[in-house]
Amino acid sequence: MSQPVIISIAGSDCSAGAGLQADMKAALSLGCYPLTALTCAVSEVPGIVEEIIPMPASFVAGQLALCLKHYPVGAIKTGMLYSCDIVRAVAEQLERSNYQGALIVDPVMIATAGESLMQREAIDIYEQMIMPRCSILTPNIDEALALLGWESITSVDELSAAAQALQEKYNCAVLAKGGHLEGEHCSDVLCNADGSIRSWSHPRVNNVSTHGTGCTLSAAIAAGLAKGETLETAVEHALHYTEQAILGTIKWEKVQALGCDALRSS
Repeated sequence: MSQPVIISIAGSDCSAGAGLQADMKAALSLGCYPLTALTCAVSEVPGIVEEIIPMPASFVAGQLALCLKHYPVGAIKTGMLYSCDIVRAVAEQLERSNYQGALIVDPVMIATAGESLMQREAIDIYEQMIMPRCSILTPNIDEALALLGWESITSVDELSAAAQALQEKYNCAVLAKGGHLEGEHCSDVLCNADGSIRSWSHPRVNNVSTHGTGCTLSAAIAAGLAKGETLETAVEHALHYTEQAILGTIKWEKVQALGCDALRSS
């Protein structure tokens, strides 16, 4: 049996906790072979984003086309797309390649530290050209608020309502991530494409400041779907994998001095 293949279309994180590096670690750990299409080079460490250099849109599209032509791709995940040109190029290449597999969309718009990771004007194109192809959308609370135009989400009930609203808006499954909610437990809500709801709750891991959990989670979902798991099973396995990664957080003195830890995605 050949190894399942996924493609991550995302940015490169020089600190290796998020982006393509996190996706590759998750995919390899879960038995998949990761291909990549680089969208941006990002100069960052946990808690600080210093500079973003986008790749030419034609280069992003070319990487994606080459991977789809030569490998049996079982799932694709998008992470940081950043600009109008890159969003459009990715969507058009998926159309030209007639890609019919799972598309996991991690709507990377706002970094954990608060920096914007997508040009504001790119969001409309994102919604028009990427969302209609989406199998599952995985927003955190800030991203859900941005996509819905809501002011706040402060409870699990509101998180569930947001997942349902996004499912109705984009006609795809939605995993609304509740890690930023207050409380002793972290809750995540899946609204399936048929509107049915499934939720998970895990004890909060204290004394860590994570970096790249959303990337790791969406890549793990992609790995599960590429291996033939059902959506709910892939989500459940991915949540467990990400929880274990957080529990295995590596700490360094210099990184801790910034008030942050790096996430080990293995």
